[in-house]
Amino acid sequence: MLMVVIDMTEGLIFYWFSWILWIIVTFLMKKNKRRTLLACYILIAIISSNTYISINSHSISVTIILLLFVTMVLLSRPPHFIYHVFISFTMMIGYAAMLIWKMNTPIWLLTHDFIMIPFISALVITLLVKGVRNKIVTGFLGITAGEFIYSILLIEYDLQKTIGEMSFFDMLIVTLMFIVLLDTLQKVKSKLFILPVHHKKIIKWQH
Repeated sequence: MLMVVIDMTEGLIFYWFSWILWIIVTFLMKKNKRRTLLACYILIAIISSNTYISINSHSISVTIILLLFVTMVLLSRPPHFIYHVFISFTMMIGYAAMLIWKMNTPIWLLTHDFIMIPFISALVITLLVKGVRNKIVTGFLGITAGEFIYSILLIEYDLQKTIGEMSFFDMLIVTLMFIVLLDTLQKVKSKLFILPVHHKKIIKWQH
């Protein structure tokens, strides 16, 4: 059974940045098969984000199922497959643990979990995985699987939880922003470190 749920209070960040990302991919990326597939996937994710499959009175987002499938396929392609699976598994446990901690802790590290959870997730991914593509795929797989684990745990205690609410996609898109930001800062830092060394070599060569 399919249901369409509309809640204007959540998902605004997801919709806003997803459309921006779709525009960037569609009009700025080089025309090839990868660009077409990525643009189609983003568009499908946006369209199906408010569509849920009902199974035994439990609702599962169509987009989160699609996201889990696509990230699993992408993760199987690059090298270091076992290492990336291990990192995804670690992210899954960590993400679910942070949500459980948030549910049982009155004060969430003096800030909103909407910022803290994505930042911690992006920081761990940045430290453990190389390459922005691998970071995004590994992180998305771990976080998506963590959402499934967390929701299943709540269901076991007879607590209703929609798997893949709009608030989850907001958190996911913020995580993506942090991953890209931290990766950019890493590259800038590396270039700034190389410049003095290169300058010293030029001066030494001139002398």
